[in-house]
Amino acid sequence: MSASETVPSSREFSFVGIAYGLHVTGLFLFWPALIGLVLDYVKRSDVEGTVLESHYGWLIRTFWWSLLWNALILGAMLWVIVPEAMRVADLARSGNYLSIPWSFIAAAVGGGIGLAVVWFWTAYRFTRGILRLSNGRAVP
Repeated sequence: MSASETVPSSREFSFVGIAYGLHVTGLFLFWPALIGLVLDYVKRSDVEGTVLESHYGWLIRTFWWSLLWNALILGAMLWVIVPEAMRVADLARSGNYLSIPWSFIAAAVGGGIGLAVVWFWTAYRFTRGILRLSNGRAVP
């Protein structure tokens, strides 16, 4: 932090902490992340020119990138799984489990791995941001 930067109040630090808490809770429930996103957009202008401005930007970018990647992965999974669903249901009813198409299995497993990677990337970004906030440093 340079000498010309203003030091934000402890109240502003608390708001950023609350925003991080909402986003972390959003890893398990979606609606707290939406509340956190609204808080990010509302409070970002209050901390312009301070270290905390980078944290709000960090949270906003993390939310939108994780939402984009999750949507792309889910879309790709559904693109493969939905057309095969009726066929798989018929095969399961007949007990012919070995005839389930590999594309169906690959989409489910590959999509699950992709969603897990996005989840861990998001958790990493929140952890990195929280650690930098606790040291009073900006995030990149």
